[in-house]
Amino acid sequence: MNNLYSFILGHSPQLSQAEIESVLRYRKIDFQIIVQSDYFLILETKIELDVEGLNNILGGIIKIGKIEFFVDKLDNIENLKNTFIEIIKKNCNLDKPPQLKGECGGKKVKFGFSIYEKNSSVEKFIFQLAMNIKKHFKSEGISSRVLTSKEQDLSAVIVEKEHLIRLGFDMQILNSNGRYYFSRTLAVQDFARFNALDYDRPRVDAQSGMMPPKLAKIMLNLSGNRGIIADPFCGSGTILLMAAELGFKKIIGSDISEKAVIDSQENLKWYQERFDNNVHHYVFKSDVKDLIKEGIEKNSIDCIVSEGYLGKPLRGNESAEFIKKQILELEKLYLDSFRIFAKILKSQGVVVISLPIFHTFQQDFYLKVLDDIQDLGFKIESLLEEADIIVYKRENQKVFRQIVKLVKN
Repeated sequence: MNNLYSFILGHSPQLSQAEIESVLRYRKIDFQIIVQSDYFLILETKIELDVEGLNNILGGIIKIGKIEFFVDKLDNIENLKNTFIEIIKKNCNLDKPPQLKGECGGKKVKFGFSIYEKNSSVEKFIFQLAMNIKKHFKSEGISSRVLTSKEQDLSAVIVEKEHLIRLGFDMQILNSNGRYYFSRTLAVQDFARFNALDYDRPRVDAQSGMMPPKLAKIMLNLSGNRGIIADPFCGSGTILLMAAELGFKKIIGSDISEKAVIDSQENLKWYQERFDNNVHHYVFKSDVKDLIKEGIEKNSIDCIVSEGYLGKPLRGNESAEFIKKQILELEKLYLDSFRIFAKILKSQGVVVISLPIFHTFQQDFYLKVLDDIQDLGFKIESLLEEADIIVYKRENQKVFRQIVKLVKN
């Protein structure tokens, strides 16, 4: 069997999958999708993946694991117990002291199971399995602790705080058409760093919309690029910060709002000091239509990644006429913007942008601009085999995001 890896997907499973595929293609890693579900993805590769490296790059995954084995039935608890005892002993060095500080070893172990399906009978079976493993370890004089959670899975926070990757064991249980894959967690999302980038930066502006850093990172990864990036609607600089995280060659931000420019500059300065990371960046005030006048050379940008202007904040009681008027204004803005994008992007340059969808009156109102944008010399590049465009949304939001990738002809 080649290498099988599991990816526990985040809030938007389609976007998470599209990001994984884009990053693997960018890194020229051949892969085959074995299982695709709303909760997880299982991939087969001929080479071993740099799991920690991928985890640092990806924004839309919760955990990455490697498949240890699979079974077609959950019915032989004794065989599974023996299999897990062998795996845990092998990976946790229970028969000898730890080689290095911070690694598992000796006569202590903690472990847990993360079930990614809502099935009470499976939950009961796994609980019994865990107790049998604990009982066996006790008979061998090994102290063991079973980690549990209110949910059926152990969160990234629990795995990290309990040090289950280096000092223990988190086993993902993934069901696909009755086949159960058992995958050992090797990396979890760096929630502390994401929280710092979201909440610790000095400048935020809730009025202009707040793109989650994870979504910004996903969109950057969808670009399949690490060259010169521009965000012409930079706001407080979330995309610029995440571009710095990913090591883009040069980062250019602009906004029509002077406050937004100052916010971005302050946040980038904070980022460089907080994470000791010098960033080659240039942020300036400009209407998107004046980018060339302000010094952006034609055919000089590798990719544009941006949270486009989403319109005036909605309270929920706006009339249909108000929404339609706003849509007309935004359609003009985006068409004007793409006329400029066509000039400043290199040949085969990429745009990854979020366009607003107004969710009100029990229906969704879209901007009808994509055909006109393609007439300007762009083509839509599918994010997934079955999805040209992916919608990102959260409960109770009045404006959804339509994530689109376009390539200049």
